[in-house]
Amino acid sequence: MSTNGLDHLEFQGKNLKECEHFIAAVNKHAQADGKFWDDQWIAEFVAIRLTGDALIWWSLLEKETQCSWPLLRKAMISRFRPQFYGKSGAEAEDFVYQIRQRALHVGKLNDSNWAADFASGCFVGGALRWYMSLEPGVRNDWDSLQQAIFAQYGHGLEQEPPLV
Repeated sequence: MSTNGLDHLEFQGKNLKECEHFIAAVNKHAQADGKFWDDQWIAEFVAIRLTGDALIWWSLLEKETQCSWPLLRKAMISRFRPQFYGKSGAEAEDFVYQIRQRALHVGKLNDSNWAADFASGCFVGGALRWYMSLEPGVRNDWDSLQQAIFAQYGHGLEQEPPLV
């Protein structure tokens, strides 16, 4: 996302972090212009600031979603996922936390298959190659996948003593 002034505000659709920053910038701008509750105005404001993958994705949405900021915002958050590169134990911990939070928000925290399926689209680079080398039983079960992520990438994480 580019934010060199409002004229240059754009969303390319790279990842969840860019999406979060873009939504926050749009909300702040709408508030400053007194348009915070004008869903159609915000949807139009957003539409002209999409580029790259985000523009292609938006073009394939139903018109109802394109014209409604609440529906568009929800679709953006659903589409743009966290990315996991496998660079550190801290990144692994954050990734697992983000997947668990998303599962909680959509009422799927106890659905191991849903969480594993959602996470499957988040692996990038070396982490994607590692993920693809896992047995299908590990890839398709969130509990097993979490354990595998921490076994592979959890180095450097401090172990906290169990609460008694």
